[in-house]
Amino acid sequence: MAQHPSSVGQKLQVLITADTELRSVRIIVHGRMTSVNLHGLDLVVRRAGALAPGSDVVLDLSGAQAWESIRDDVSTTAFVVRLATTMGACAPLNLRVVPPHYLQP
Repeated sequence: MAQHPSSVGQKLQVLITADTELRSVRIIVHGRMTSVNLHGLDLVVRRAGALAPGSDVVLDLSGAQAWESIRDDVSTTAFVVRLATTMGACAPLNLRVVPPHYLQP
């Protein structure tokens, strides 16, 4: 199966941690974020939010790098807007995004 040219070498490493009562979930991301693998993060955040509805979800992108061109796509608002259409009638997502390091375009 052929890979998309922009996905070569662009895998993310993701670690998900939660407290014992599932009041908070932290998603720690390392690697280079692109518009291609950003969709995968949407899925991870959605599943973390569904794991414990009403819990606080922190998407920690501080260990990741991202192109300046996707700066607006990795904000808390951008994630919430994209996920609102897919989460339906689930409890509201209490999401906070820690921004990534940026590279020059």
